[in-house]
Amino acid sequence: MSGSKIGNWFALSWHPVAMFLGSLTFVGLVLWFQLDSLVVGFSDNELAARTASSTYRHLIDNPLGLPFKGLQLVAQYFHHTGPLAMRSAAAIIGLFVAGCFYVVLRGWYTRRVALVGTFIFCSSAWFLHSARLGTDNIMYALFFGVVACTIWLQKRNSWLAALASMVLIVSLLYVPGMVWFVVPAFFWQVTRLVRLVGEQNSAFLTLLAVLGMAALTPLVWGLYSDPSLIRTFFGLPQSFPAPLTILSNIAHVPAQIFLRGPANPELWLGRLPLLDWFAAAMFFLGSYAFVRRRLDRTWLFFYVFAVGSILVGLQGPVSLTLLLPFVYVFVAAGVALLLQRWFTVFPVNPFARWLGAGLLVLAVLLSSFYNLNHYFMAWPNAPETKAVFHNKP
Repeated sequence: MSGSKIGNWFALSWHPVAMFLGSLTFVGLVLWFQLDSLVVGFSDNELAARTASSTYRHLIDNPLGLPFKGLQLVAQYFHHTGPLAMRSAAAIIGLFVAGCFYVVLRGWYTRRVALVGTFIFCSSAWFLHSARLGTDNIMYALFFGVVACTIWLQKRNSWLAALASMVLIVSLLYVPGMVWFVVPAFFWQVTRLVRLVGEQNSAFLTLLAVLGMAALTPLVWGLYSDPSLIRTFFGLPQSFPAPLTILSNIAHVPAQIFLRGPANPELWLGRLPLLDWFAAAMFFLGSYAFVRRRLDRTWLFFYVFAVGSILVGLQGPVSLTLLLPFVYVFVAAGVALLLQRWFTVFPVNPFARWLGAGLLVLAVLLSSFYNLNHYFMAWPNAPETKAVFHNKP
């Protein structure tokens, strides 16, 4: 490449490249900053997760949760068993979910909305609590990657997109309860998938099928050798609560998001709601935007909320973190609608446009400051948190 071509490429690309590197640096900082020292020691659940992924035998006996267990197994294979290595498994998945989140927003909105929405998502206390703990809690947010793959397939019907989609779908089948979401997502995109399959050669399709069946073999063998795992595979508890308890638990899902968070010092601070005031307001505004448009993705999102709430209400293995990225898509949709309405009212007035954008940036920064202070300052210093993380590495 000649010097003039390099210069032209740099002139055209430096801004998005700089934004990408800056965003990656920010997400990396919030995910790995003081990852091993913010709280001293392991929680009981972190120790249980480390034991469950300590050997290949453990994974063969119980392959469920493989995306998270596999990362921890690799770290332990190289004799890294401390908090940094064990929690990095969740941080890596969190980084992937954050990337998928940006891809989805960029596919539906402008780059400005995608960056602001991803910044709100990655600085939220809910995301940080989920993606910086040495348990498989963040693993349930991986289903959002299916939405990102759908965007990719819409943009490029390539073999690489098909391969990435297959890898993600196979990985999700190892996550308890995800079968209820993977199958509907398949039928949601079945027409596009059939067209994509028709464009590929037979050798590639054969290789894809063989790899897929081979990748699912440990799952099939694990369910066959230990039938008690079948309930966990479907996201169901070993014993069902009373019907009134289930209904109460389902009602608690939106209550935890907006009013009173879970009483779990390992994952949360006090009984604060999972969404702060700004995110909650944008969520309701974004819900209005989704309902008004009534696109296919609207029905998929509401299906995820409905079925996810039921699975959480059954008190099985499925975590409320399943809803995390979907909730923040509604938050981003609220930001997009707010900007759209403001710029429609003031299409040419530069002062009004800058004033609206400045007020929104200020609100986002205040919200992010609150969430970062919640996670990095208040939560690790709470006596309840210190009591949970009492096990030495």
